[in-house]
Amino acid sequence: MKDERKKELKKIKELIKEYYNLADCGIYNTRNVVGDELTTLYRGKYFTLDICFGYSYYEILGMTLEEFNKLEKYYNRLKHQEEE
Repeated sequence: MKDERKKELKKIKELIKEYYNLADCGIYNTRNVVGDELTTLYRGKYFTLDICFGYSYYEILGMTLEEFNKLEKYYNRLKHQEEE
């Protein structure tokens, strides 16, 4: 993975952790089709991170399936920490 891509992924993880209490209902790597209002938290060269405050979820675009699976595991660990 390119260094720039790694830096962007790190930034996305930081933002997810920072906003977790406002969006704890999931992460998706596809665009919603119902037109939920989204706010862009981050737009880089490789990735875009949007948040839906109304329904409490994230959309992450530009990731490979492998990258998304790793991010999903990170997100689930945050969820588990909150339950403890």
